[in-house]
Amino acid sequence: MNKFLSIALCLSVLCVTGMSAEAKKSKEPQQQQVKDAQFYYNEGIRYETHNNKEGAIDVYAKAVELSPNFDAARAKKAQLSYFYGRYQEAVEDFEYLKNRPGYGVGAFYDNRIDSKIKLGQYSEALDDMYEVILAFCGQVKVYEQMKQIVAQNPELAYKLKPESHPELNAKYKENAKIMRDYARTFKDARNNINEPELYDFFMNVAIALNPESLNTEWDGSVQVGAKLIRRGPSGHDEVTEVDINQTNP
Repeated sequence: MNKFLSIALCLSVLCVTGMSAEAKKSKEPQQQQVKDAQFYYNEGIRYETHNNKEGAIDVYAKAVELSPNFDAARAKKAQLSYFYGRYQEAVEDFEYLKNRPGYGVGAFYDNRIDSKIKLGQYSEALDDMYEVILAFCGQVKVYEQMKQIVAQNPELAYKLKPESHPELNAKYKENAKIMRDYARTFKDARNNINEPELYDFFMNVAIALNPESLNTEWDGSVQVGAKLIRRGPSGHDEVTEVDINQTNP
């Protein structure tokens, strides 16, 4: 009997010791996940997945706060800010991305410009639209939008004159020849095209970029008839124009 009691006592001691060890282990602090910029970026995606997109803005903002050059997080924050009417935040982020590698002036340009218009920043919007025209060597749609803003704000009519943008003209000087060829597509007797307003505007832009562009021959580098797809850097956005068919001599 004493033998059995001894065995039972030993088992009890072992059981209690094991329970104590487990209890001690459970009280030990668990290793916490590092809440870095990547963590908040992933959280933002999770918020969006669960249809809390407005809440995701602040989560992406935390990622950007921890890592200001986290462009993917900033891009998501900017787009969501725009769609939820937080236009000032959107403009600040879009302007930042405009100067970042892999984005540029073509990235989210529609939302960026519309945010400025919503904020009543018409002068800044017109400058931005003119730069889009220079960067992509054309764009009738953007020019028409500029005219609409000027019609409602006649004091800004000077913004339609290329000479009003000297710094941008200097920045995109190398695009003068392509802009000149683009202008010529609006005044072509061979295809019965005669749109003098568009011809004058885009030709004046080409002259403002580089007056010497008028002294070179048209080599057909811009083909009317092709679907001109001009992508923003890294394909983040695109601007397109479609004209009728033409074959240059």
